[in-house]
Amino acid sequence: MGKFDEKYDVRRAEVYDIPSIMDFIGTYWSPGHIMSVDRAYFEYEFLTEEGVNFVIAVDRLTDSIQGIRGLLFSAADKEKRDMWGSIWKANSGGGNFPLLGTEIRKRTAAIFPFRYNLGVGQNMNTTRIAGGFFGKKIVRLKHFYRLNPEIREYKIAVINKPPILKAPGPGYKDTAFAVRLGSIEEVRDRIDIEAVDSVPYKDFWFIKHRYFDHPRYEYRLYALGKKGERASALMVMREVSIVGSRALRVIDYIGDQEPIAGLYVFFAEMLSEGQYEYVDFYEYGFDESFLKKAGFSERYEEGEENIIPNYFEPFVRENKELSGFMDSDINATIFKGDGDQDRPNIPERK
Repeated sequence: MGKFDEKYDVRRAEVYDIPSIMDFIGTYWSPGHIMSVDRAYFEYEFLTEEGVNFVIAVDRLTDSIQGIRGLLFSAADKEKRDMWGSIWKANSGGGNFPLLGTEIRKRTAAIFPFRYNLGVGQNMNTTRIAGGFFGKKIVRLKHFYRLNPEIREYKIAVINKPPILKAPGPGYKDTAFAVRLGSIEEVRDRIDIEAVDSVPYKDFWFIKHRYFDHPRYEYRLYALGKKGERASALMVMREVSIVGSRALRVIDYIGDQEPIAGLYVFFAEMLSEGQYEYVDFYEYGFDESFLKKAGFSERYEEGEENIIPNYFEPFVRENKELSGFMDSDINATIFKGDGDQDRPNIPERK
């Protein structure tokens, strides 16, 4: 046993560790963070039938947690599931090893079996720290949006130069269907998610837990497909309501990308019926030509004159980038719903 292992017990967290992990988050990560004060939501995110999805480093002498790494998984199957890292932090003081956080990360795979480690973060700098140091490919998520032409006053977005809404042409205008699904059983009946060969691999367990069982958000799931054919994709959306207005967000997409190109009319009707300011879509690895046929335009940079916000808890009326990382030898898709990017930041009021 080396000096590191003489000092630390690096292991999977147990249920009895949860209060200490939450205290650590509030002390060393962010005071008042939702994961430090809302145990019910903490357990929704990180407690499964297998146990607590955290790697912790416990000082053997003081029996205190000195480092943590939270993990989120895309599937129940250990051989196929891919992993996103969540909160990753080490106490840099108190005589701790200077690379304690790095050592926790190195030991994760031995404690939690997974196929690929992917990440999605708030900006390039934090993503480079989380992924670039370990030889991962760093990418920027593109941000697409489609405005509602019926809106006369934007309260969420800032639109100084409306993009030109181009019709997709007769080959794509209304060639696909979107059917809303109200349960995991309806998802199973409509589309075989587990047959989709993608990175990250997402199974029915993930869909049920992440979208149908979410304690705070109501997600809308749609089976998509070309008209006259069986559904070949699953699209997840969520409404946001703030400052007396509403917007719609595409959160996740699994399966064949082409059907979204045939939903030009579908999105027009949804924007009109809900009087949403816009619908937006953060993505990496998607064929952007399909999004443009569906009426979406790209927001290119943070300083752009049109603002399509990303933060709503609290609301920040600014453009914000999302970035991701992955192994350099794989082709992955990354969306807003991956990792912990689409979760509440404000504890639930009692």
